[in-house]
Amino acid sequence: MKLLKSALLPLAALTLGTSAPAQMPPPEEVGPVRRASVPLGAPCTGAEQWERMFEQINVRNVTCPAVYPVLPKPGKANGKSVIVVPGGGYQFVSIEQEGFRVADALAARGYSAFVVKYRTVETPRETGAYMAKMAQLFGNLGKRELADNPPAVDDLAATIRMVRDEAATRGLDPAQIGVVGFSAGARTAIRLLEGKDEAKLAENVALIYPPMTQVVKGGPRPPLFMAIASDDPLFRQGKLDLLSAWLAESEKTEFHLYSGGSHGFGMGIKGTTSDLWIDQYVAWLDRH
Repeated sequence: MKLLKSALLPLAALTLGTSAPAQMPPPEEVGPVRRASVPLGAPCTGAEQWERMFEQINVRNVTCPAVYPVLPKPGKANGKSVIVVPGGGYQFVSIEQEGFRVADALAARGYSAFVVKYRTVETPRETGAYMAKMAQLFGNLGKRELADNPPAVDDLAATIRMVRDEAATRGLDPAQIGVVGFSAGARTAIRLLEGKDEAKLAENVALIYPPMTQVVKGGPRPPLFMAIASDDPLFRQGKLDLLSAWLAESEKTEFHLYSGGSHGFGMGIKGTTSDLWIDQYVAWLDRH
């Protein structure tokens, strides 16, 4: 906790812009995250905040959920789609590291990717108060359970419906929809499996550093890809509970336990074998 505070609090998050309507892209100065989005239709109640933090871009106080399609170059599409659900402890959406960069890698390999900017819980708008809250939250990572965020599950379900309904116009196979969730995004995917009819539309699911204490209670069991590092507090908290319970009901599972990478390795370069996860995931998608 002390180390986390010392790492977080001196960093002033640079607010790059706000946007009330979900269909409006961030301001020009946001640069690499300026992409076209499709609103999911939920009523908007406030302006979201796009910020640069830890050399990556996040968005918080999201009340206008949206989907960002990231498509392959013409002639490269394989007809399959993947819905990308970033993490962020439901405090923010890791829209770049666990969103756009993942989607870009998938699109480069022929997959049509759809990044979900789901609704988050309300956080302090002032930087200092927000960073203090983040220090407390992530200082307790692996020590307590994260509270659920039902609106995020609703937004994921709406995205699956949208991708399925628009599959024909986009040249996609409606029976080939995958979901990949990171951390809180993985938790969202778990809750989708447990309680949403749209879970039946997911042909495969990937959980990247999910809460390992979670045992999926009910719902379909699509082919599963799971990856986490052994030095991740979420792995130390639950060990193999999630995996063991899933394997008891379905053997259609691929599991990668990396010796290093900690929590949130995403598309970052950690210098560990966790850097290889995206290639291993795509290989699984290609072959399974």
